[in-house]
Amino acid sequence: MSKQPFIEKHRRVTRIRWADVDASGFAHFGTYARLMEETEYSFLRHCGLSVVLKDEKGTIGFPRLSVVLSIERPVGFDDTVETRLSLVEIDGKQIIYDFEIVDNAGDRVADGRFRVACCRFPAQDAPYAILTPEFVIQALTGGGNHRPLTDIIDEPTNH
Repeated sequence: MSKQPFIEKHRRVTRIRWADVDASGFAHFGTYARLMEETEYSFLRHCGLSVVLKDEKGTIGFPRLSVVLSIERPVGFDDTVETRLSLVEIDGKQIIYDFEIVDNAGDRVADGRFRVACCRFPAQDAPYAILTPEFVIQALTGGGNHRPLTDIIDEPTNH
């Protein structure tokens, strides 16, 4: 299977919640990773998939092989950010997503990368890596039928 560069893009708009900030009033570093993860999940749902899938052989999931995160500058409570996902590679053994988090002005706040594997999760055994099933590749790549960017907006929960 050949590598396929920049197959699909997706974005998700979110408001930073009170629970996302630390004592300094700025988003905790874990918030940025969660924003990237929630955007990945949103992308999977947009493609008709989920982070946990079932097929005739059982349960499939996408555990992280590596996570890279670089925070350029902080954001705080009630700020709105857009997390942009680019699916940059599917080579059959791994899926690579790049992320960019920007503020309302479009200025970069953070960026990162997830490298995930496709794994089988047997009921009584340890998970093991499998080749990415064709139905997953087709769903992620739109089967050659690319869809427009999607916006999903989370309303703030001021708790």
